[in-house]
Amino acid sequence: MNESLAVRRDARRFDFRLRGVVGVWLRHYTAFKGGWMIEMTGILIEPVFILAAVAFGIGELVGDVETRGDGVKYAVFVAPGIVVGNAMWHALFECSWGAFRRLQTNRIYDSILAAPVSMRELALGEISWGATRALMTTAAVLAFASVTGLVESPWAVGILGIGILTGFMFGGFGLIAAAIAPSTHMLTLVFTMVGTPLFFFSGTFFPISTLPRWIEPIAWALPLTHPVRIARALATGDLYLSLLWSLLYLVVAGLLFYPIATHLLRRRLLI
Repeated sequence: MNESLAVRRDARRFDFRLRGVVGVWLRHYTAFKGGWMIEMTGILIEPVFILAAVAFGIGELVGDVETRGDGVKYAVFVAPGIVVGNAMWHALFECSWGAFRRLQTNRIYDSILAAPVSMRELALGEISWGATRALMTTAAVLAFASVTGLVESPWAVGILGIGILTGFMFGGFGLIAAAIAPSTHMLTLVFTMVGTPLFFFSGTFFPISTLPRWIEPIAWALPLTHPVRIARALATGDLYLSLLWSLLYLVVAGLLFYPIATHLLRRRLLI
């Protein structure tokens, strides 16, 4: 790596300008527009297939699910979890696999940092784009769930905000993974060892209370549990005060992952 470039990057270590973040976001948006028709298969079609199969297929074989003393149809129970679960997948993929490709394979980050963009701006631009991808799939699948009667409350519009926060949180986590992964082979562990267990054990498909007692505390500590919990409450209109703790978890985790990702990305690029 060019030594003078490394010095300039280090000098901009504490710089932060919103236009740098927007510039990174716009670069990814422009690349997205070039293949948006293919991208939409993952944003809309795949998650809709999953939701339809589980809600209208398995849902017909399962009775009502008890939530806080009330029973709801299984299709209504599972829909919000699938919506925010897909928000997780998109942010995680974009900011881990996509970021690794830009970091290691295409060397796009070198070009971005050669412009007046600091590492903090680059990291926030990446995570913001991951959150945008999460919002896209959240909006698309939530619209399908609403049209098919899987949403019972107008409060469900708030799930869009939860999708953004979920994307920001997992975008930061994905960028951390991209910054420390030595190869794409190791990066696949993010999906097999992190994404998959979270998707299935965060209360998406069944109440956490059905798990063995010793697993319950672990499930409540998982980061996807909290957006699933909030989204389900918004979709059913069953709002309660302790949801604020889940919201706080989302915000704090997102704010924690961002500086960690920035630090690790800086270390990776300056080595």
